[in-house]
Amino acid sequence: MKIPKPKLPLYQQIIIAVAAGILYGLFLPRWTGCVGWMGVIFLRLLKMVAVPLVFFLIISSIAGAGKTRNLGALGLKTILFYCGTTLLAILTGITLVTLLQPGRGVDLGDAAQLPDSILDAAPKSLSQILIEIVPDNPAGAFMRQEMLAIVFMAILLGAVLSRTRGEKSELLVRFFDAGSELLMNITELVIRLAPLGVFGLIASQIGGVEGGPGQLLRLGGSLGIYTLTVISGLGFHMLVTMSVILFLFRLRPMAHLRKMFLTLITGFSTATSNATIPVSLDLLEKEEGVSKETASFVVPLGATVNMNGTSLYECVVVLFLAQAHGMEMNFVQMVTIVLTALLSAIGTAGIPMASLVMITIILGAVGLPLDGLGLILIVDRFLDMLRTVVNVYGDTCCAVCIAKTEGEKLTIDRAAGE
Repeated sequence: MKIPKPKLPLYQQIIIAVAAGILYGLFLPRWTGCVGWMGVIFLRLLKMVAVPLVFFLIISSIAGAGKTRNLGALGLKTILFYCGTTLLAILTGITLVTLLQPGRGVDLGDAAQLPDSILDAAPKSLSQILIEIVPDNPAGAFMRQEMLAIVFMAILLGAVLSRTRGEKSELLVRFFDAGSELLMNITELVIRLAPLGVFGLIASQIGGVEGGPGQLLRLGGSLGIYTLTVISGLGFHMLVTMSVILFLFRLRPMAHLRKMFLTLITGFSTATSNATIPVSLDLLEKEEGVSKETASFVVPLGATVNMNGTSLYECVVVLFLAQAHGMEMNFVQMVTIVLTALLSAIGTAGIPMASLVMITIILGAVGLPLDGLGLILIVDRFLDMLRTVVNVYGDTCCAVCIAKTEGEKLTIDRAAGE
């Protein structure tokens, strides 16, 4: 049975839910328990789908790329480019949130009280984290939701499947393709429940704030600083970092940005990388001279594994919530955040609000509760649109840079001129 789609777009529903949740929390604070359960169930649904979604998507994307075209030098260059730019985006986000401290002094009410099990837990050493990336018990890694170990297994399985030929390996590739498609559909269904979840989370969050309107104003001010932090990080990575990279490849950044305008608008309006794939392919081939073979390999792969803006955003969210909880991050925890954001970016679905699933994983990796997500969801839709633009732009930048290394003649080459 086909589920009918609501008349209002999802972002409009979420805006209404945010407004309703704020009003409910302000005027009916004693009754927030009647609606708070909706937010709890929404978070549990996100956690439920997170691990299998990442596992299947990573295997499907890596194995599929290897079956359609020899990974070889082209695949290695593409993966290295995506990993390098994602790492730069993560470091940009961490630097900005550390300097601006948007979460310092924010009172999240009960959400700010960390469980004793977290406060008393002994931090793991860096060597121990690196060792545990390789699981000795795969089933145990899934049960404990050890995300780094799960991502390692997925990458290993995908790489082996991409180099394996035969009927049985083709059957396995189709199995993981079907599984990833099924889980993405489940994720989309969960995200369609976001307005109810957001309403419950916001209502319980606002109702639990002590200190009256003054504290709410301070909370709004911190949220504004947080939003500016994310926007600044996204803008710096897209306009400065990526421009420098294009310049180093002897390409013209502003010309590329101008020619990709339609793709960026599509990504901004839809908040999904997948929707921009046909637009990006058409513009790269017709406007910039990228070959069909290179574009058709790099862009679809990037829609799955290249999440520059999303990784930056996830790190800012985690550190913002850590600051709000008064939790100081040590070096090992910072490395954990970087590794988890970098590896989980490979499994972030190219659909609206899919980063919420990954944020729950990173929060769990450093021992932070999920309660503070209710505050983040107030501005998530707008930031989702912006980080999708950065993700999509990163895909197109990779395509032209890889095409340049392959000796293809591009219209944005500095030597070619206009």
